[in-house]
Amino acid sequence: MSLQSYDTEPLSSATEEGKGKSQKQHQPITLILPTSGKLFFEKKEELQLCKPQLLPLKSFSLEKLEKIHLQAQKQLQETRARTAALNANEF
Repeated sequence: MSLQSYDTEPLSSATEEGKGKSQKQHQPITLILPTSGKLFFEKKEELQLCKPQLLPLKSFSLEKLEKIHLQAQKQLQETRARTAALNANEF
């Protein structure tokens, strides 16, 4: 594998530019470019956000259980009222 080197423009830092042009230090940048090798590229898909969905506070099964419980309470109250009325009529 052979490497080629190329000289480019001299490098000067930003702090040196503030001091004045006469005090600049020039450092050459050496680029090393490989002539052979594998190119690796990875494409990442961006995440897509969906619209927020409103979720019910109570599940459907919990609502069904509450309905059944309310029906049972109503039936119990009705039977208690009937038995109370029958007991009142007997005296």
